[in-house]
Amino acid sequence: MKRRGLTLLILLLWLAGCASTAREPTPAPTTTPAQPEGRTVITFWHGESNAIDQLLQQLIIDYQRDHPNIEVQVVGHGASLFEDYRRAVLAGGAPDLVLLTENRWIGGLADQRLLSDLSSDIDAKTLAELAPVAVDSGRYAGRLYGLPLSLNVPVLYYRANVFPSGAPPNTTDDLLQVARSLSGSGQVGLAYNLALYFTEPYLAAWGGQFYDADNNLVLATSSYTATANWLGWLRDLAFDPALLARNDHRAVSQAVQSGSTVMTIDWARNIPDYRQLWGDNTGIQPLPRLSQTGQAPVPLVRSNILALNPRSQPDQHMVALDLMRYLVSATSQTTLREAGLPTVRRDLPAADDTLQTIIDQAVDQGRAWPTSPLFNTSWDDLATMVRSVINGQPIDDTILSTERRLRTR
Repeated sequence: MKRRGLTLLILLLWLAGCASTAREPTPAPTTTPAQPEGRTVITFWHGESNAIDQLLQQLIIDYQRDHPNIEVQVVGHGASLFEDYRRAVLAGGAPDLVLLTENRWIGGLADQRLLSDLSSDIDAKTLAELAPVAVDSGRYAGRLYGLPLSLNVPVLYYRANVFPSGAPPNTTDDLLQVARSLSGSGQVGLAYNLALYFTEPYLAAWGGQFYDADNNLVLATSSYTATANWLGWLRDLAFDPALLARNDHRAVSQAVQSGSTVMTIDWARNIPDYRQLWGDNTGIQPLPRLSQTGQAPVPLVRSNILALNPRSQPDQHMVALDLMRYLVSATSQTTLREAGLPTVRRDLPAADDTLQTIIDQAVDQGRAWPTSPLFNTSWDDLATMVRSVINGQPIDDTILSTERRLRTR
């Protein structure tokens, strides 16, 4: 009996060990799986919205249909794209192609050698087919680090049915006079977000700049008078009771969404939102000229940029480069334009001739958002300067304190 009991105990222990082993997960492979023979797989990251993601997915499907030996894995990273990409490349990992949400990121990434220099990879013919300001948005320190997929620039939106004989005036004094006359009884003639994004274009119209062509800070030196005039003009707008001019995105957005606003200044990329709100009454035009100087504002044109990982394998690099060219081709850009995105080419039949032509005019009036880390690390301090003046701080003291703060960085 004792022998049979011992045998049974050994058998039970053996069965328990088998069950425990069966429950253990299979270890993850420590190496990247080999790609299927004759097939190249690349990864493509972006931080765009779901709507843009769907457009990109469709373009990728079309590309793969013409290249059956290529697989493109598209991954959305949302607002974490910049940090996700930086960490991944530093670790020697994916992606092969990235759509940077902001071209202002280029300088910092290039300084860390986290972007491929494409200066010798993109031919002059391809560059000539794109808007010059779009090409500039992918440059840093004289080198080309990417190609723009689409553009964004501030424009004036208006309800066209309020101006049956034409568009709003194209000078600031006349436009503000009309806006005041339209305000009242629950209606807002002009809702103007006085954040730096939308007001900085008028600094150039006053003859000022933050940095000169050599990246020297000139805020409180050669540009002092123009900066003071610009800030004074913004403060006057903020205190005008007949306008909704505030450094308050929420207040301006609520006024627009309520349907009570006749005119506002916003990004051109938001055309689909205004069409949904105003329908066929949606009108746009470039920002009006500054009446005090007769000069046009010079908006900063933002771009999302297609760029390559410098640590990709040669085969993946070549495929990613080819896909980049496809995404800025006439075929792809036509698809984006039909979806309402401001595109980078000038040789396309416009889905909406009037609106796209006006966006092109606004882009030509502007300049590429600087890719210099110096400019972009200054932005928050410059935005604070504007906000302080609008809130009643003395203009002279605010300019000087901002200059000192920037110089001690």
